[in-house]
Amino acid sequence: MTVELIQIGKKDTNNYEQCLQDFGYTDLDKNVKEDVIAVWKFFCNEELVLRGLKKFVTAYFLFNQEEKKSLRQFFDDWGSKNHFNTPTSSEISDEFKTSPDFQYPKHTPILHGELTADLFNNVLLKNGYLAADAGAGPVHGKWAHTIQFFLLEEARKEGILQLHAQTVCQFIQTISQIKGMFESLSLWNILFDSFDDHIFTSPNNITKLLTSSWDSSEAAQFLAAKFNAFAEKFDRIAKDEQCYEGYAKQKYLSRLNESRYIFYKDKCALLWFASKNKEETGHNKAELGLGVHPF
Repeated sequence: MTVELIQIGKKDTNNYEQCLQDFGYTDLDKNVKEDVIAVWKFFCNEELVLRGLKKFVTAYFLFNQEEKKSLRQFFDDWGSKNHFNTPTSSEISDEFKTSPDFQYPKHTPILHGELTADLFNNVLLKNGYLAADAGAGPVHGKWAHTIQFFLLEEARKEGILQLHAQTVCQFIQTISQIKGMFESLSLWNILFDSFDDHIFTSPNNITKLLTSSWDSSEAAQFLAAKFNAFAEKFDRIAKDEQCYEGYAKQKYLSRLNESRYIFYKDKCALLWFASKNKEETGHNKAELGLGVHPF
């Protein structure tokens, strides 16, 4: 059984509870199950998602009125006011390599590579971080998951999305620690990273819409131009360097001395760079220390 997009004006006939059971989630806590279904319903509802995206593009456009600011600056600001980027743990597994004197920062990390399940669930999500996925590419979108979080939390504050969890951040932290019957069908995959090309549980669909002419407002066109410029730059660097990770290497990995980081071997990492208008002490000034540079 699959769920379908609820087009504007149409009735929701999806059987979310049966779908959860089909995916192996037969004994979820009642409150968690109801929250999962509420989030699923939201991302299947075309009208609610479009309303949320209009709010997002307008908010970012207004954020840029006085001076040019990045999406990372926007989400650092929004996240700090909406319960994200406030790490709850100081624990770091011995299998990870960190920058010297590492402490979890309170701003948005950059993702490099395909994170291990431990790094993704027990560091990124468990600590309530937003994220910029630099290597995901322009089809998936660098900011698609963080935009999904924005849509949900703003809908929750407006009373459109009703959750038992106190915040969307808390909900994400909760599902990050729930293991499903099948690794590829985690609650995260079902709600935020699906391959369903017709609903907004797929990050690709968020990005596809925002880069189109879906809305004629100046705010929507402003963001679409920014996203399309990123796509052109990403593809150009990948072609020049003959490497899909070329963009991440040029923009972020070349500046490790400016960052705080957590690496798993040389395969993947979380990188934190302070915003230009944010001063932070204790930044790493050393090399990565892995011998031959792994990138």
